[in-house]
Amino acid sequence: MKLILLPGMDGTGEMFSPLLLSLEKMDVQVIQLPQFGDQSYPTLTEFVKAELPNEDFILIAESFSGPIAVKLAQENIGNMKGVIFVATFISPPNAVLLHLAKILPLARLSKMPLSKYVIRFLFFGSSASNDIVGLFQKTVEGLSYNIINARIRAIQSLTMGDLSSELPSVYIMASSDKLVFREKGEEFIGHFKAISLKEANAPHFVLQVRPRECARIIRGFINDIEHEAGSRLT
Repeated sequence: MKLILLPGMDGTGEMFSPLLLSLEKMDVQVIQLPQFGDQSYPTLTEFVKAELPNEDFILIAESFSGPIAVKLAQENIGNMKGVIFVATFISPPNAVLLHLAKILPLARLSKMPLSKYVIRFLFFGSSASNDIVGLFQKTVEGLSYNIINARIRAIQSLTMGDLSSELPSVYIMASSDKLVFREKGEEFIGHFKAISLKEANAPHFVLQVRPRECARIIRGFINDIEHEAGSRLT
């Protein structure tokens, strides 16, 4: 089954590299978010919807893109067979760090003295490799300050309204996430009737720090959906 990946705040999908290595031989498509124009969640949802395939797929939404996946799950898209939420939210997360991100852009943060220590502390954990931290720095260097600020405003003004979905779903929770706290993941339980929570010992960038573990969760979820579909046919 095809996997559709929606990226976090950067919108580029470059940070998926470690996960993609662990998902080798799987049919994967990354939908990059537009780096121009309106960055509100309704607009981005329509953009992503237009990029979705005609074949059966499972949506994987990381961090910033979670509300997009939530909105798509409300639309009863026939070939959307499940959704995996990763360290994301349906209401605004850590207000302090959101404010900090507005006054201290990611690109500037990545160039500050001792930036690698700050990046590890906030996003990756103290044991993160230099390769992962370097990938983050390279990714954020080219990001538009205005676009990132617009996405931060979209998060700050996020209101999802009444939510209810029976779509099979998984929430991958990062146990030491400093951006999206545990209760943000637990909020999904009240709205998604067929959701399970999987916790990984990781900071916010769980797909990057624990790619193999996350890949096992993803494969297990796909197997469950395909088994259930097969059972209905027999």
